[in-house]
Amino acid sequence: MAAGGPASELIMFIVAVIVAGSVAGALAYVTNDIANSMKVRGVELADNLRIDFAIINDPNAVVEEGTGPYYYTFYIKNIGQEPIPFNAESIQVFIDGNLIPSSNLTFTDTAGNAITSLQPYQVGVIKVTLGKALNTTVPHRIQVVLENGKKRVLIFRVKS
Repeated sequence: MAAGGPASELIMFIVAVIVAGSVAGALAYVTNDIANSMKVRGVELADNLRIDFAIINDPNAVVEEGTGPYYYTFYIKNIGQEPIPFNAESIQVFIDGNLIPSSNLTFTDTAGNAITSLQPYQVGVIKVTLGKALNTTVPHRIQVVLENGKKRVLIFRVKS
């Protein structure tokens, strides 16, 4: 029996080392996974902070042009540090919750020249074409959404 004691202790020691190694390996895997997730989230957050814009219209004086179709002009300023794609494929516009078809949107700079991106601190123009006039007695809501999901909202009134 005396010879069996050290053998069983050796087996228990080996089992304990294997269990401890397995636990350490699992903890290392989980720690590495958390670190990688934090790195990816940090990059996304940094990108999100570098890309930003504002709708800079006077909310009480959005001018209605035309007599059918009707045109409404909205000014977008890139207040971020990166260029923003500025075209119908990368920006969605909603007025009063309704998606405006890309064929009803025109993207230009303030001089009226077509552009495909908005450089930092540059102001761009989105001209929205609607088949019917917006009511001038109630407020309306425009929401502009970039391809990365960043969105801005402006509550405005139409001035005819």
